[in-house]
Amino acid sequence: MSNRRISEFPAINGLDIDEQDLLTLVHVFEVDPTLRNKKITFTQFRSYLDQYYANVTGETITGNVTIGGNLTVGGTSNFTTITGSSLATFSGVIVENNLTTSGTISGLTFTGDTGLFANLTAISGTFTDRVSGQTITGNTIQGSNISGVSGVFTSYLSGATVTGNTVQATNLTGVSGVFTSQISGATITGDAGQYATLTGISGVFTSQLSGATITGDTIQATTGTFGTLVTSGHTVQNNLTVSGDLSVLGSGSFASGVIISGTLSGTTLTGTTVNATSGVFVNLSGATITGDVGQYATLTGISGVFTGQVSGAVITGDAGQFNTLTGNSAAFTSVTGTTITGTTANFVSGVFTSQVSGATITGDTIQGTTFTGVSGVFTSQLSGETVTGTTASFTTGIFDTVIAANQSFTDATISGNLFVLGSGYFSSGINISGTISGETITGNTGVFTNVTGTTVTVTSPSSGTPALVSSGVISGDAGLIIRGTITILP
Repeated sequence: MSNRRISEFPAINGLDIDEQDLLTLVHVFEVDPTLRNKKITFTQFRSYLDQYYANVTGETITGNVTIGGNLTVGGTSNFTTITGSSLATFSGVIVENNLTTSGTISGLTFTGDTGLFANLTAISGTFTDRVSGQTITGNTIQGSNISGVSGVFTSYLSGATVTGNTVQATNLTGVSGVFTSQISGATITGDAGQYATLTGISGVFTSQLSGATITGDTIQATTGTFGTLVTSGHTVQNNLTVSGDLSVLGSGSFASGVIISGTLSGTTLTGTTVNATSGVFVNLSGATITGDVGQYATLTGISGVFTGQVSGAVITGDAGQFNTLTGNSAAFTSVTGTTITGTTANFVSGVFTSQVSGATITGDTIQGTTFTGVSGVFTSQLSGETVTGTTASFTTGIFDTVIAANQSFTDATISGNLFVLGSGYFSSGINISGTISGETITGNTGVFTNVTGTTVTVTSPSSGTPALVSSGVISGDAGLIIRGTITILP
């Protein structure tokens, strides 16, 4: 194989080359001439080319790239800056920030939130929101609504609705018009004027003045026919004759008497004095209503003063304030007051925020958060979450838990266990029929029939008294250790 030229080798298709196939090369900087001929795999050779040429995917080119022909991108491309010297065609362009062009922008449809143009020339355009600018010119502007601060129309202004703060025109001709603010001028003429509100300094109407609302400082008319007349102040100098009904929604004041040949009725009738032989009132109110006899099916009042008496089958009200209330029986949903006294009070339930007092208070159940009393006699039971007092004298008592700062007992019998978490002191002897056990048991003198413990420490008292006196047998599994003198008596 070494005696054949490279041109004599069989050819291979580029798609048939494997990554492990070898290439030969001459490493010219090899010091040993016998080792200059070297081999390299296609994988290694491709890694070398990746330093100078873009790979199939995932490559980053840090320098400039010049493409002499067309560039076709099938996916998404991100460009910081694009500069083109000739025409560029895009099927769609989305500009998230500003787009600044020094030339001409043309196309069938341009959409966006805001467009600022120094000069916009178009044959036609459709703006769904608005068109704004210092000057908007064109032969025809068709809009559903056109709103402007000011406008100059040299020919005419027309539309279904033309609105604005001020319309200044030499001649204004229209079939109909709606002016929400005002229409003014030296002379305003027309066949018909329909106004929701008409306000004028002066006006001359030769035929008729009508409308839903006609307002002004002064209306001077010889005669007038009004379906409805609403005035803030109405003064009639001469007689007033009302052929129909007269409805006064507010108050009315009469300097002299009022003569009613029929019936006087109303929601509210007020006055200083009403002298009537008889009357039927749905509601009668006033500062003072007096009379010999008042017969009411129902009397409801915020307050009332009765010097003699108030009686009836049922007397109800939100509040009743009485200096003295005397009755054979009473049924109250709620009774409140500074002091409520009586011989007997039978209540199903009651809520007393301050106190309940009396010579005797009886009942089946009394539920209270806190009871404080000088003395009390409970024949059956006293219970509650917390019962406090200075002294409690009980013949017997059953307590699940008793917590007290100091307790004194003349005789105490404990049927169960007694746990003392702190220390205990006994002024006289203790008789234990069972066993005394604990980690440490101390005392000046102890007489035990049997002492069993891991360690028993006996300290010698003063005056030469023996520390340990045993009349029986002293024994222990671990032995007996005695420090000091041992005296054995016969």
